Amino acid sequence: MIMKHVLLEMYCKCNTEKEKPNYCDVIGHNCIHHNCKYLSTTCCPNEIAFAGSTGVVESFDDCIGFGGEMEPETLDSSEYGVLLSKWKEICKKKIDEAYDEYMEFKNKRIIE
Repeated sequence: MIMKHVLLEMYCKCNTEKEKPNYCDVIGHNCIHHNCKYLSTTCCPNEIAFAGSTGVVESFDDCIGFGGEMEPETLDSSEYGVLLSKWKEICKKKIDEAYDEYMEFKNKRIIE
């Protein structure tokens, strides 16, 4: 079996409670599992996020993506590539640091 984590933005085009499907609670995995006709998605390139217990990123404060003020002031593609490469490097480093910090915290609690 092959497994991948995929970060998607999901949009619900359901406009009224009347047309809302029975399985609908909040936008999330149920929309995909039921092939909901109101669901549309787009990818989230160059983004990092924290997903809660249901696998959903609950707040804009829980994610950040490369874009907006982070992009170069000019349309220079080589500068864009340099900045994006640095963003990727920083993100991977922060993920490793988060894991290390958590494991240190967890291991100290076991000892105490």
